[in-house]
Amino acid sequence: MPDKPMKQRELVIRGHVPPGREKFYQDVPFDVPEGVSRIDIRYSYNDRIHSDPHLVGGNTVDIGLFDWRGAEFLKGGFRGWTGSARDQFFVATDDATPGYLRGPLTAGTWHIPLGFYKVGPRGCDYEITITFTFGDQRVDDFPPMLRLDSPNADLPARESGWYRGELHCHTIHSDGDSTAAEVIQAATALGLDFLAIMDHNNITHLVELAELGPQPIILIPGYEVTTYKGHWNVWAPREWIDFRVQSADDMRRAIEFAIEGGALTSCNHPRPFGPPWEYEDVNLSHCIEVWNGPWRLMNNVALRFWEQRLQQGQRRVAVGGSDMHFLKTEHVARLATPTTWIYCPGTPTAAGLLDGLRAGHAFVSEGPDGPRLSLRSGEAMMGDVVSRPPDGQLPVEIGVTGAAGAVLELWGSEGLLLQHRVAEDELVLEMTLAVGASLYVRAQLVDGEARDQIRALTNPIYLRS
Repeated sequence: MPDKPMKQRELVIRGHVPPGREKFYQDVPFDVPEGVSRIDIRYSYNDRIHSDPHLVGGNTVDIGLFDWRGAEFLKGGFRGWTGSARDQFFVATDDATPGYLRGPLTAGTWHIPLGFYKVGPRGCDYEITITFTFGDQRVDDFPPMLRLDSPNADLPARESGWYRGELHCHTIHSDGDSTAAEVIQAATALGLDFLAIMDHNNITHLVELAELGPQPIILIPGYEVTTYKGHWNVWAPREWIDFRVQSADDMRRAIEFAIEGGALTSCNHPRPFGPPWEYEDVNLSHCIEVWNGPWRLMNNVALRFWEQRLQQGQRRVAVGGSDMHFLKTEHVARLATPTTWIYCPGTPTAAGLLDGLRAGHAFVSEGPDGPRLSLRSGEAMMGDVVSRPPDGQLPVEIGVTGAAGAVLELWGSEGLLLQHRVAEDELVLEMTLAVGASLYVRAQLVDGEARDQIRALTNPIYLRS
């Protein structure tokens, strides 16, 4: 016998946003009736243009979904977000579009947040079509997600204690072109030890990662909180973190909410078209993504952003990430370019790696096989704090691997302290360094020819008076 046809009902919602308004969220509520087993949503709007910040003159409208639990800031029943990458999606009890969480479709008032990133000179006319399919509801709970304590890779301890990996990349669960499984395969082929997939504003990649089970690489849970005035990574979140930030106070509340839940946070790519970080007085993040993608992509601006805060006495951990979105097509952002190295004594775990990162026991290199750079002062390593020597002469040890022809530079809060051309692939330089009143010392390797091209950089050793 043929399958019984499914009963459906359609709801259409239209609206208009006048010109002159942009970078704000508008909540569109709708009622879900009893007995729904699937909700399909599609939307359209006039004068559509890409989200690339270089493009202007039209509309870019983002979309997501909150369920019956509400849409209150920081407390809503979040079900997914795809920005402007998709014009239709669905959620069902047993399946959903990547970026949206399958699970209960409880009757009640649901919400569609529309994010008006760009609004053109004619304003924005939008139309949302919601289709309800009625049928059996097969599940009554949400799927499990990757957590910090989830079963993970069992890597042997390395004598050096150093592990290399990728802290910032994307998949089809936001606006990438590959599944989480495909990204893991590519990361493993590069010889990485750890991987953090950080899809924009959503959590369904964590569902895929949990379903895959232990892999040959350590998986670190997290996602990228993507607001209209700055992006930030959150690693090991216990709860979903809201992205609908409309003010500096909202941003502060969201970051504090993440930190109170035990997460490690990072201010991402603070540079033009990064997009930049516009809340200059919000300095709560543990880390700053100093290096995002190839160095030439204005990472010198992000480096200055970090250094300005170091010079103010803030201790922010420098991290790097490729921000890779595309594995299957040629793109300037390639996986593990750059690569972050983290010191993790003993058997490496996701929690142990994040502890090392939080402590600043890390450096960033141009790629998985790029130069390695270390900085020590006695028993202290980069990220640690040492007493200021009474005579102003700090003993330091710098280790360099794979950087013949590069120039080693040591910097402090008052400027350049030392330059040394590296003549060999393996170098250990021991010396005393006149640090004066400097708040810190950090090391970097620059290309011997293109002196504005950094090849590796360390976190600082901080000086305590």
